[in-house]
Amino acid sequence: MKKISLILLFAGFAIASKAQVSGFNLLEVQFGNIPGQEPDDLRTFYDQFNIQYQTKGFKAFARLEQFYSNRPDGDEYTKFTQYGLNYRNKGFEAKLGNFYETLGRGLLLRGYEIKNSIFEDRIYRVRQGFYKDVQGAFVRYSNDWFEVKALRGKNLTPQLPPDHPDNREDLVTAGELTFSLFNQNVGAIFVDNEHPEDHSQYLSFHFGGSVAEGLDYYGEVAHRTNGESNYLSFDDQASYGAYFNLNYSTTDFGASLEWKDYHNFIIGSGLSDPPTLIKEHSYRTLNRSTHVSELLDERGIQIELFYSIDDNNRLTFNHSRGENNFVTTFKFEEYFLEWYADFSSLQLKTFVDYASDDFKLEDSRIAAGVYLTKPLQKRWVVSLETEAQQIKRSFEGVPKVENFYAGLIFSKSSKFSAALIWEFTNDEFITDLPSTSKVEKKQHYFSTNLSYKPNYKNTIQLFAGERRGGPACTSGICYEVLDFKGVEIRWSKRF
Repeated sequence: MKKISLILLFAGFAIASKAQVSGFNLLEVQFGNIPGQEPDDLRTFYDQFNIQYQTKGFKAFARLEQFYSNRPDGDEYTKFTQYGLNYRNKGFEAKLGNFYETLGRGLLLRGYEIKNSIFEDRIYRVRQGFYKDVQGAFVRYSNDWFEVKALRGKNLTPQLPPDHPDNREDLVTAGELTFSLFNQNVGAIFVDNEHPEDHSQYLSFHFGGSVAEGLDYYGEVAHRTNGESNYLSFDDQASYGAYFNLNYSTTDFGASLEWKDYHNFIIGSGLSDPPTLIKEHSYRTLNRSTHVSELLDERGIQIELFYSIDDNNRLTFNHSRGENNFVTTFKFEEYFLEWYADFSSLQLKTFVDYASDDFKLEDSRIAAGVYLTKPLQKRWVVSLETEAQQIKRSFEGVPKVENFYAGLIFSKSSKFSAALIWEFTNDEFITDLPSTSKVEKKQHYFSTNLSYKPNYKNTIQLFAGERRGGPACTSGICYEVLDFKGVEIRWSKRF
């Protein structure tokens, strides 16, 4: 196994005494595999080394990623996946190399990185950082009256391995111009995307601002200009996306309303990543069953309200609704209510949730949970987490799906934490292992999680047991997490 990243890590330690140099290294080793897949004793090694040098308005950076496993037919790589040079001076900014950039609210282009996440696709079985960037050039200039952006480069397809020859098939040229006056903004975005199978051009107009204290709004409409339909036509052949948001908040009360309409809105290999208008949950059963927007056709709304009864009590209500038209109409809806209370010696979070999703053939999905946190002596804290979920599917003779989660966590400040986790499901889509002739009808997941942070620069984490996978959503980005059985060690280091 090569040790390039470790050599660079020690080199980073040697030069870290200079204030302009900083870096971050993420190392993860796994001993285990997806349950039911061979070999059981699969060993994998992933490392991500980041270093940057900053002086005055300049910043130079590089990222090295590498992955190795003992699979005879496994894919391995060592590659500089990001590098570049940035310059910033007052209202001017220029980037050369790899960069993240979002135009408007991401309808036409959105860059992102899910920090400290490691992605593994079920097909390729290669581990990598999860991010979507552009490799090329970017310039921006802004003052009190306007802002202009321009970029050109190759957009990354984050689901493909770093050494895959087709992971940057999209060549995007884009620009954005926004005017500002009296806290009101209006602008336009142009995107030209060259893909091996399609050359598409889009134009969007956006507007937003503040109309009163605590009251903000934003709207954007994007439409393909070189498609089969006329510009601003909304027939079945048209490609368009529309999004509107209205927010009002005070210290004790807040309300938001969002509306979306996406149709034939997949650009290239996935350039667009518009707002989903789905409540992003931190609760396990709800996050795992999140509705994922269908950009081929989806329209809907999301409403959220919060009210602070006093400093120690807060209620949050969310309702989202969506509709897809694929030959027939599929509907999705969700109702969520959460109560948070602080009783000084005990903190409580409890929720109830109801949803239905025709596209998933789920007639109803009901969940509830209680989270209790109690401070102990000498800065120790104990937490008890419980969730239960029941899903009724549109199949004759199929029993209701039951999902349970429970966690007992002990922690001391931010230094140390230990968690005992148990999950259960009788969902045969999940429990039945394709490698056996037997039909497994239920599955228990037991695991231990340990985290130790000796100082602010180092964090060491240990997982042992069996972890349930499924969809996971962070910052509006959803991706698949694979099941895992074994031991996982992770070490993150800042310097």
